[in-house]
Amino acid sequence: MLDELRNPEYTGENRCWPCTVLNAIILLSACAGVTKLYPGTRTRRLGVASAVGIVGGAAIALRGYLVPGTPQIAPKLAARLSPKPQPPAETGSLAGEPDEDVGERALSALLDADIVHAVGESLHLGEGFRTDWRDEMTALRSGNLGAAVRNASPSLVTTESVNDDEYIVVTTEGDEIENERWLSRPVAIAEVAATRALDEYDIDSDVRVQSASALRAFLNDCPVCDAPLEVTSADNCCGSGTSSPLAPPDEVLACPDCDQRVFTF
Repeated sequence: MLDELRNPEYTGENRCWPCTVLNAIILLSACAGVTKLYPGTRTRRLGVASAVGIVGGAAIALRGYLVPGTPQIAPKLAARLSPKPQPPAETGSLAGEPDEDVGERALSALLDADIVHAVGESLHLGEGFRTDWRDEMTALRSGNLGAAVRNASPSLVTTESVNDDEYIVVTTEGDEIENERWLSRPVAIAEVAATRALDEYDIDSDVRVQSASALRAFLNDCPVCDAPLEVTSADNCCGSGTSSPLAPPDEVLACPDCDQRVFTF
């Protein structure tokens, strides 16, 4: 029965400790509130508080959390409060969360512009665009990457460089933690450079941003150090980070020298 109640996504090896700590604090606060505010005798209040503590503790132990939504918020809150902010397991993108319809629109635009070519069942990046893209990446390495990210996507509200410019943290709807996206330096350079190289083509600005995310799959060399990229599993690069704890590790395109993934297939 316990196995049926257990949520493997947030327990065992996949337990998020910032989430566990946050939920434990919430539970302790609730128990303290019951002992002071619940009507009745002191004995009754202590009994109710104990029941709340037992049920809440069991929920945290079996499910990984007590309050819905904390698995998404707690890691970002811990990163915000940490002396050295900790990035999420998987890097973000200027394009935001993946959307199948938008992705198909971006791919169609790249094919129509002759940037990407279909050869049989395979897609290949045109060498002319690859050269222009690489030139833009090289130029971005020594510039103000945070400002370049902000200019590349007008929808961004804030951008901030953290961890010695290793990441660019961006928000789209104010400074709320849940609206943050962490772009690793290789991803930020690759996507901003792609939007700049796409300026020469008749592609809408919003589609350029979406296309920049998809184009990372065609990278051969690291945007930061020029080391050859390798197709590997998430288990072998930069931590685990699978789409599901029960699924096999994600296949990723990663830089072995920077220990950073640049694309998740």
